[in-house]
This record gives sequence, C-alpha cells and structure tokens, in this order.
Amino acid sequence: MPRISIQPINIQTEAREGETLRDILLRRGIYVESPCNGNGTCGSCGVWIQEHTLVPYTPNENVTESDLEKGYRLSCQVTPEQDLTINLPMNFLRDAKRFRESQTILEGEIAPVSRLVSAVKVLDEQDYPEMLYDNFPDPQVLKVWEDEYEPKGLAIDLGTTTIVVTLVSLKTGIVLSTASRLNPQINYGHDIMTRIQHGSTQEGLQELAQAIRKGINELVHEVCVDSESKRKEILDIVLGGNTTMLQMIAEIDPAPLGQIPFSVDIQSGISYPVQQFGIKVNPDARVYIPPVLHAFIGSDITAGLLIHSDFFDDTKSVLFVDVGTNGEIALNHLGRRLACSAAAGPAFEGMGLSCGMRASFGAVESVKSDGKSITMSTVADSEPRGICGSGIVDLVSTLLRLQVIDPTGRFCSLPCSPVPEGVNSRLKKIEEQTVFEIGPKVYFSQRDVRQVQLAKGAIRAAIDVLMDEAGCSVEELDNIVIAGGFGFYLNPVNLETIGIIPRGTKDRVEFAGNACRSGCVWMLTDISYRRFLEINLQDIEHISIAQSPRFMELYAESMEFRDAESEITGKT
Repeated sequence: MPRISIQPINIQTEAREGETLRDILLRRGIYVESPCNGNGTCGSCGVWIQEHTLVPYTPNENVTESDLEKGYRLSCQVTPEQDLTINLPMNFLRDAKRFRESQTILEGEIAPVSRLVSAVKVLDEQDYPEMLYDNFPDPQVLKVWEDEYEPKGLAIDLGTTTIVVTLVSLKTGIVLSTASRLNPQINYGHDIMTRIQHGSTQEGLQELAQAIRKGINELVHEVCVDSESKRKEILDIVLGGNTTMLQMIAEIDPAPLGQIPFSVDIQSGISYPVQQFGIKVNPDARVYIPPVLHAFIGSDITAGLLIHSDFFDDTKSVLFVDVGTNGEIALNHLGRRLACSAAAGPAFEGMGLSCGMRASFGAVESVKSDGKSITMSTVADSEPRGICGSGIVDLVSTLLRLQVIDPTGRFCSLPCSPVPEGVNSRLKKIEEQTVFEIGPKVYFSQRDVRQVQLAKGAIRAAIDVLMDEAGCSVEELDNIVIAGGFGFYLNPVNLETIGIIPRGTKDRVEFAGNACRSGCVWMLTDISYRRFLEINLQDIEHISIAQSPRFMELYAESMEFRDAESEITGKT
C-alpha cells in the first residue's frame, strides 16, 4: 500500500484501501478544516502535495488555479495510489485538542454569583449517605460516596464549534476550574445542517454522540485533575447547548430539527439521569437542561438571557444578539419579549474565508488605521497566519472608512484613489480578484467581503424584523447586549460602521462574554434561577423570519454598508 509522509510533523503512515488523504489524517488524529464533512464542496481541507504532478487536480470554486498548479489538493478528494509527501496547512490541529491560547475567548469571565442554594443536598445522618435533589420529594441513596467528598457540579456550554466545562463547588459556590476545547464533531462538518444529515442514521448518530461525549469527558477529567477533585464528587450538571447538540449527546434523532416544522424532541426545563448523556461522573448525578425555546434557540441562549436582568424588566428595551453560524436575536420591548434565529454562516467565526481562522496563534484579531497606513495585531503577537472574527469586523470597517471598499462591498479599481500609498501597496490581484494583503500568503479577498455581507445582512435583517414586530424604534433601545466570548474583542464603533447594529447605538453596546457559561453556573449555585427561566420563557414569542414578508427585502438592503456610507459622506 502507498506510504504517506505527513509534514511538518514528520509522521509516516500507510494508506489503507479506499482511504482518502482526509481519512488518513483523521485516523492519525490530525484535523484540517472540513466544514462540508468531506463532500468536496467547501474547498477548505487542502494540503500541499510534493509529488503533485502525479495527482489529478481537485477543482473547486474556492481554490485558485495558481494553487492547484503549485500542488494544492483537497484531501477529501485524493485517494493515494503511490507514495506521497504532503504538507499540512498552517491551521491544522493535532488530536483535535483544545488550544490554550484561545481560552479567554472561549471561556470569558463569569458574572458574580449572589447566593448559594444548590439543587443538591447530601444527607449523611444515616448509615448510608443520601442525596436530596431539587424538588424531588424523596432522597436517593448515593451508591458511591465517601465521607471526605464534597458535592460539586458542572456548568457545560455545548456549542457547535466549542465546548466549555466549568467545575463548581456546591458547598462554597467557588468556581474550581474551567477547561475548553473544539467540539470533536467538527470532524463531521462545521455547520448544523451537515451534522443533522450525518446524524439522521443510527450509525451516524452514534458516531456524533460518542464524539461529543468523549470531548466532554476529557474536559471533565482535566478540570478534576486541575482542582484535585474526584469525578464521583460531581452530583449535578447544568447543560447549556443549541438544540441540535442537546439531542445528539442524548442520542435523540436530530432529523426533525432540519425540516419543517422543525420539531424538538428533547424535553427541557427538567433533569435527567446522567447515564442518558454518557458523562462519566457520579452514577447518581442528574443533568438539568434549561428551557429550550425553539429548534434553533436552545438552552445556551436561554441560559445566557439570565445574565442581563434588564431583559426581563418590563420598563426597559433590550436587544440581545449572539453572533455565530446561527445568529440568535432576542428583544425585550417594555415587557413584550420576542426571539428569532438567522442562518448567518460561519464568516464571523473565521470559517469559509480565503484565510479565515479561529482565534489561535497568528490570527489577526485587531486592525487600526491612522489614515495613512494600517496596523494589525495578532493573537500571541505571532506572524499573521489568517484572520479571526474580531479582526474581520475591524478590517472591513477600516477598509470602508479608507474607501478601499465602497458601500456596495466592491473593492475600488487598482490603483485606488484617494487611498494612501501605505494602504494601496497592500492591494493585489490574485486570479483576477482584488485582495488586501495581510501578510505573506495571507489576504482578504473580494469574495471574503461578500461572505461578510451575507453574514451581517442576515443578522441585521433579523434584528430589524424583531424591532418592527415589537414596534420598537432605535431611539427606544436602552442596551444592545452582544453575547459570545469573542465579543470582548470587538469595537462597537466598527460593529456600527459595517451595519451589524443600527446606526447611533454604539454607545449602548454591552458585552456579555460567554453568557451561557455564566447562566449555567448561576443555575448550579441557585436553583431559583431555574424556576425563573421556566416561568418567564413561556411568554417569549418565537418569530419565524422565514415567514416574515419583509425579511428578504431587509436582507437585501442589509447586505450593503449603508451606515458606512453615511459615516463617510456625512449623510443622515
């Protein structure tokens, strides 16, 4: 069988019959970006083959002819027939391990806990210990418990892309340890619909459930080792996650989530035996799922709503925006509460772009200009390897202000005028496409601008639909809450410039960080928050933007950079 040399990590392996290069890499614990799960459509899983003249081209609309000529091939489309040496892209991951350098982005800070009234009470007055849980009438015998144990709980933020696990003492309320990593399911595709499709067979669902359980259990082991705790001390878990992830970890068929009428089969606002989720802790532990609002608005969003008390204040008007592949938006307008979701795509997570990446070493995270030149900062001050979400927002905003990009999203004709020379020198042509050079072999293209327009257009249109439905004007908004850890790294001025948030609202932006994690910790340490959500979410209206008569009109309008044009020209 052909032998494959994998560089720069110097692994030698033998191909098996029928395996693609992507299969071989996954078998050896090496992950390259593959949002389409190996279907050959995304063009992201490329590797560089030294003996490329022996391997046919793997054409894709997202791969340039020049790169193909130099040996770039999609790993999912190459079945080796002879010995090959391949070079991995710079953003490959080994063993799908979490990356420490992005922990602050994934995890964020926790909003402070006010009191300690956990769902767990251990009764040790008898000859054998018992656990009284939440509102259960009768205590339960703890089959595994030691006198020196201290009851503990886990707050889990289970996202499509990342998982964050926090260990909390249920005796003191102190956060003991937190760990995070990529969701191992990324091996099966980045987007929800690809995973739903894969999980629609029993075999596929088992693969996805096992992958996510393995990832969580590795993090549980890590937080226990880090805090010198025992797994069997963990008696309570609050699990915040999007609805698809929740059903997959529970091995519930996700297919109904991917087709009209988008029905949800997992019950929420209740607790389950831990065995149903395959999490290796005390066998008598329970898992609480905060209320799920809709197929596309899960317990991660509802848990996050707890963190901003004004969202449940009938005298306030608050907009809550979680920017992700599936953007969730919620609005409280003087006591009327609505929520919707919009398929924004992964552009703001750095995916689907020419040189997009997550916030790891070498990712451009901030872009500034003095009007004469552009300066960029990267994660860990490394050489630029790509650009992540916060850098994308900054770069597009900066290029708009410098008139390198016009309000329709089109790059100016080269050479640009009156663009400063320090900026003009970064503008190049690659395969007849104008690009802005970030660093050697790292650039931001015309196509990338379009992907950003599609993403921000969907989010902004959804915001406008909710505000129209509630009869809420921009002037009436008291606050705009941006959720998600990477929000801390965003500049509100730039969010307004590119039009994600309405014009004139930059001074009303607040960042909630990882609101899901904070909300889950709150529900671990104070059960009254569980009851609060269970009661108050009953009054939130779900708005289907797909059925809104104005959504497509607003979507088309929102794809242009209208607010940037007003900022540049002074028009109102």
